[in-house]
Amino acid sequence: MRATYRNDEEVARYHIESLLARYRRQVEALPEHLPRLYRRRVARSLAGQVALGGTIPVLVTAAAPCLPSLGDLRPGAVTAALLAACAVSACAYLAGLRLADARLRRALSREVQRSGDVHADRARLEAAAPEARVRGMVDAEERRSVALPLAGFVVLAPLLLHLVVYRLLGWFVMLNELSGGFDWWIRISVAIVGHVHAVVAYLAFHYARKLRQTSTRDLADDPPPGALRALGYAVLASAIPGVALWLLPTLVVALTGAFVMPAFAFARDRLLEERRQLGA
Repeated sequence: MRATYRNDEEVARYHIESLLARYRRQVEALPEHLPRLYRRRVARSLAGQVALGGTIPVLVTAAAPCLPSLGDLRPGAVTAALLAACAVSACAYLAGLRLADARLRRALSREVQRSGDVHADRARLEAAAPEARVRGMVDAEERRSVALPLAGFVVLAPLLLHLVVYRLLGWFVMLNELSGGFDWWIRISVAIVGHVHAVVAYLAFHYARKLRQTSTRDLADDPPPGALRALGYAVLASAIPGVALWLLPTLVVALTGAFVMPAFAFARDRLLEERRQLGA
C-alpha cells in the first residue's frame, strides 16, 4: 500500500515538472498587449487617486485665511499646492507602471508556488491559464482606470488652465509675484464654484459606470452622453451663485468646460480602443 502511494507521488511530481514547463511556455507566449494594457490601466488609476487626493492640500491652503490654526502662509502657497498635485500625479503614473509589473509577477508566480501537497499542486497547475488570469486582471481594472483619472483631471484641470491663461496674460510679471497673485483666484473659485468641481467629479464616476455597463458595439455606435452632459450640469450648477453675480461665474465655467469636458469623449475613445485590442 505504501509503495503504491509513493509511486503515485512520484508520478505526480513528474507530471508537475511537465506542467511547470507548459506553464512557463504559456507565460512566455502571452500577447504583448495584455501586460501593456494592465500596466496602463493601473498607472492611470493610481495617478487619478493621487490627483483627487491632491485637491485636499489645495482646499486646505485656499481656506487658510478662515483657519487661524494654519497661520499666515507664504504668497503662492495655494498655487504651489496645485502644481504639486499635478506633478505628484504624473510621478504616480510612472510608479503605477512598476506597481503593475510587480502585481503581474506575483499573480503569475502564485500558480507555480509549491504547497507541499503534490496532488494539490498538480491540480492547480492543470487548471492554470495565465492568459485568462491576465485578461481577468485587465478587465477588473477597467472601471477604475476610467473613473479615477477622469475625475482627477476634471477637478484639477480647470484651475491649471486658468493658471496658464493668467501666466500668459501676465508674462511680464515675475513668476513668484504671479503665483502669489493667482492664489486669490483659486480662493475665489473654490468659494464660488467649488461645488461645480464636485459635481463634475461625480459625473466622471457615473460616466465610468455607464461605460462599464455598455457593450463594445454600443460604445462605438451609441455611447452614453458624456462631455455635453457634464458641461450642461456644470453650467447649471454654476448658475446657483452665478445669477447673483451677473452670470460671470457661469460664463467662466462654460468657457473652461469647453476645453476640459472633451476629456469624457477621450476616455470613451481610449476605452473603446482597449476593448478592441482585448478582443483582437
